Amino acid sequence: MIPNSPTSRPSTSRPSTSIITYLSVLALSLMLCAPGNTEATLSSPNSVFDFETLIERSDTSELIYEPEFAAFDRSIVGRAPPEQPLLTNNGPDSRPIIPGGTVCYIVDKKTLFGKDKRDDDHKTTGETAHQNTRRAETKTVYVSANTCSRPTLKTKDKSGNTELAPQLSLYTSTTNKIKCPTAGNYNKSNPNTARIPFDEGAVMLTMNATDDIYISVVAPNISKADGEYKYQIAISFDEYYHNYDAKNGTAQLLLMDFDSTSALLFTSDLTQDSDETQQIMKRPPPYQIFIGDDKLRSIDGLRHSTCGLADHAEIWANDKKTGRNNDLVTTGLTTRGQGGLPKQQFLVAGLNHSTTYSGILVKMPDSDSKRDTKSGRTIGGGGTVYKATTFETSSSTNCKMVTNLDFCNETQYAVPGNDKKFNNTALAKHYDDYARKMYANFERVMMQVPCEAPPESRYSLARDCDECREAYKRWLCTVTIPRCEDVMGGSRYSVVRDAFQAFPNGTTLPDNFRKGLKAAANNSSRNAWIDETVKPGPYKELLPCEDVCYEVVQACPAAIGFTCPQPGFPSFSKAILNNIND
Repeated sequence: MIPNSPTSRPSTSRPSTSIITYLSVLALSLMLCAPGNTEATLSSPNSVFDFETLIERSDTSELIYEPEFAAFDRSIVGRAPPEQPLLTNNGPDSRPIIPGGTVCYIVDKKTLFGKDKRDDDHKTTGETAHQNTRRAETKTVYVSANTCSRPTLKTKDKSGNTELAPQLSLYTSTTNKIKCPTAGNYNKSNPNTARIPFDEGAVMLTMNATDDIYISVVAPNISKADGEYKYQIAISFDEYYHNYDAKNGTAQLLLMDFDSTSALLFTSDLTQDSDETQQIMKRPPPYQIFIGDDKLRSIDGLRHSTCGLADHAEIWANDKKTGRNNDLVTTGLTTRGQGGLPKQQFLVAGLNHSTTYSGILVKMPDSDSKRDTKSGRTIGGGGTVYKATTFETSSSTNCKMVTNLDFCNETQYAVPGNDKKFNNTALAKHYDDYARKMYANFERVMMQVPCEAPPESRYSLARDCDECREAYKRWLCTVTIPRCEDVMGGSRYSVVRDAFQAFPNGTTLPDNFRKGLKAAANNSSRNAWIDETVKPGPYKELLPCEDVCYEVVQACPAAIGFTCPQPGFPSFSKAILNNIND
């Protein structure tokens, strides 16, 4: 009931204040509810309905505006809705995703260019608008993702092995008409959308962005599976956050040798500049190694993924000792080998015989890695994965890996051994001590050579005694410590030794295998000392290259009487190997 006014006034046609207020609110409500007007508000920066409340900053230095009407959600003011995560520079996002699921991301213009899209729209007037039309601002975005784990399927393949879950897919869109790209709205003929399947658990994509970009991770819709996918995704304006080097452009894992339970691997040289050697040798080893058993298939489908390898490889070793079965790997920097340049080596133990493995190098960022100047985040923080190196352990148990010898410091390979008499460390010392003893005889011969004479009185103007000693030592270690291979396998450059001897476990070679092996070289080792003290049983020796022998002839004085076997003589094919290119 409206009370009578104190003073009576004549009636007029002017509407009352309450009616005006009511109609205004009604009109506003209709406009807010109408879909067309909402879309117009999203697309038109000059909408008259720009309701904002003045908020005073705590430091009173300036005023900012903050929306206070619930009807306007965050997307209307140019921000991503809460259900669509925002990807930022070098900021990884990790999360699970169920089979058939989709996670949609946005990289907004503010993240790309450091300003809000609305700010550009408000400023694009007159000459500025003309310039922006002619020259759109472009940002290169490096998108990368790794699969960390996958569901386990309940189905079997034709071989009876559990099938592997299919790979995730990455979808992208550069149009605001498709803000959550999926298989349902992807069109191969649409240049604004793209689909890139993960390969071995990794995906990398470069995009040139001029406005908001939309990225989705989509899991395949599979049934009869336990578990879910887990992944990590990141964008960067500098370089790929996760990287896979398919060409091994900056590093390579090389196999030196192996036996039935261990393998020796090393990287390519860490530098080509010998002046950097000492500095590199003082640093921690730069690479981690992952070893996967190919029979177990634990890393299948994840070979390009850092987190996938870390979660599933049987062996993971790093210098911080935080990996898995880290104690099975001995790693460090070394200058052993030709050239004397630094490299990282890995002696991997605890392997199974006659088994194929994959060894994978990964380089993670360190304290010297580049960082984003604004956020402090590490650039390339997801690491670099290198192409796998495959190797198979020996079936024979009488070839044993030796390394880190004191005298024969370039000797790092499998040698004839006997588990019942020596472990690997004792075996290495046994061979090394014998080689040192033999070298002492050579030193007595060299004492008769005038090594300190004036240059014109020396045996050579091009070579000296130090080069002779080094060449002879290399040759002596090579022939004193033979390189051992599986007698039932080995290469075509190998010679069967001790064919009629028993293995350390008492067994012998089959008669049909020994048939035709009647030569004396096939029934003894190169040095009788090996058969007398080690007693390895049958093995194959990979012959030394002829260059190692000829280097001694070239570097040493003729007076010492050193000669090499000559091609065409029976001793050559049983004692030395021609130059080979494979």
